[in-house]
Amino acid sequence: MLRIIKQIPKRQILLCVVFVVLQAFGELMLPTMTARIVNEGVAQGNIQAILSIGALMMGATLLVLLVAFGNAYVAAKASHNLGRQLRNQIYEKVLYFSKDVMDEFGAASLITRSSSDIVQLEVAIMMVLRIVILSPAMLTTAVVMAVITSPHLSTIFLATTPILIIAIGLILKRVTPLFQSMQKKVDKLNLIFREGLTGIRVIRAFNRSDYEANRFAEANHDYTNTSIKINVTMAALMPIMVIVLSLTNVLSNWFGAQLVANGTIQVGVIVSFVNYSSIIMFSFIIFTFIFIMIPRAQVSANRINEVMDAENTIKNPENPTLVENLGTGEVVLNNVSYQFAGAEKEVLTDISFAIHPGETVAIIGGTGVGKSTIAHLIMRLYDVTSGEIKINGVDIRAISLANLRDLIGYVPQKANLFQGTVRDNLRYGNKDASDEEMWRALEIAQADDFIHELHGGLDGRVEKGGNNFSGGQKQRLSIARAIMKQANIYIFDDSFSALDYATDAKLRQALQPITEQAATLIIAQRVNTIRDADRIIVLDDGKIVGVGTHDELLDNKVYREIAESQTKEGE
Repeated sequence: MLRIIKQIPKRQILLCVVFVVLQAFGELMLPTMTARIVNEGVAQGNIQAILSIGALMMGATLLVLLVAFGNAYVAAKASHNLGRQLRNQIYEKVLYFSKDVMDEFGAASLITRSSSDIVQLEVAIMMVLRIVILSPAMLTTAVVMAVITSPHLSTIFLATTPILIIAIGLILKRVTPLFQSMQKKVDKLNLIFREGLTGIRVIRAFNRSDYEANRFAEANHDYTNTSIKINVTMAALMPIMVIVLSLTNVLSNWFGAQLVANGTIQVGVIVSFVNYSSIIMFSFIIFTFIFIMIPRAQVSANRINEVMDAENTIKNPENPTLVENLGTGEVVLNNVSYQFAGAEKEVLTDISFAIHPGETVAIIGGTGVGKSTIAHLIMRLYDVTSGEIKINGVDIRAISLANLRDLIGYVPQKANLFQGTVRDNLRYGNKDASDEEMWRALEIAQADDFIHELHGGLDGRVEKGGNNFSGGQKQRLSIARAIMKQANIYIFDDSFSALDYATDAKLRQALQPITEQAATLIIAQRVNTIRDADRIIVLDDGKIVGVGTHDELLDNKVYREIAESQTKEGE
């Protein structure tokens, strides 16, 4: 947590300390002034003394109000600015996470860490800047002032303080582990809630709404029970504090009255001592809340630091080789193997092939044989376990990530569109593109017809995730976005699956002028999509089991089985 607090500008921390010192000074002068009013004014009937000391008290009170407001303002500004800074840092860090690191944390946990955990830290740091410095200062100074005011009455604290310390210790011992488990339970709630929202169609299709509702209810019940335990335990603190404070005041007045009767102290001393006792007990209460909040904030700080300290497995080279985007690309895979972390065996084994400029190579195979993994390896979303991948003769690990991905126009399996306009989404491919270039890309992707009909055209609205478009329309917009890059390499990862055969054929025909100098990789499940490719690679169980044209591969057992499963008998 200290590591995060260090990001707060020192001048803001210093300003808070100054405000705290002034606030403590003003508040601790008030009991002494009250005693003087009683002793010098009320007891002696001196109206002038009452007015003059009262004016000083008004001035001290005004000082306390002003510096308390200043402290609250600076603390709030510092803590919320730090929260904004942390959210930016986490988001920027996550944007550059390799896919395996992203999978390790999970989307639900990352959302919790960048929202709930940071809010916990903001509140805790604001309390630190406002109270952590103030409470010990007030506590220590009030004890000293109480002892100076009346050494005899100060012995009362020897009886009441241990009761308070024992109660606080027992409560902290009980609630600290519960606080530490709270954020994990929030993670689980977010995970189930997010799965329910994103998978709502599947849930309804399989009539599993009741199951998912019960699943969420269980997680919610678990979280609620933990919260109740914490709050019930914490609720016991305030009555204990009030009892101890009341006991202290009763003992102070009881023994104080006897000392006044003996002529040992004046009445004003009792008033002053009782006020200092209240300040001491109130400081204990605040101090307790700090000790309760800090463990929870520390858990949140640790979770944030885990994200910030996460070692990205995909790193930029120290001295990257620049590969210029000349519209001509060549991809070579030499003996490439890959194994997921924790997997029992490799998903890809000894993969070797090349895609030359102007050539289209297709990969086909059953589900889970590693087709998409090859695309991810070429883009360095993963790093090869062994072997090498070269682009234009340069190992991709020697190319900066930005340079490498600038060379590639990628269309993923799932068409990801962003909320905004059609223009915004197309400019992901080329931020400086003209309207003419955009319409040309849409025409090639067979998307110009429905964009013309869309209200606003290029400025037409794209809802979150592209929910106002069909699956085929989203795929075509994703393809248009990739075309905008005018890349060296094009990768189409099963991105024609939602298109009908006629649109599929028209689109591939229109792509030929765009890809005539580029290396093109098509990953598909449909034989019809890849039958015109220059070479087709057949994958099975992570290994290449066939390479050739469509006609050549009809003698390949795996390819023939795939082809026969998609055609009628005799075709």
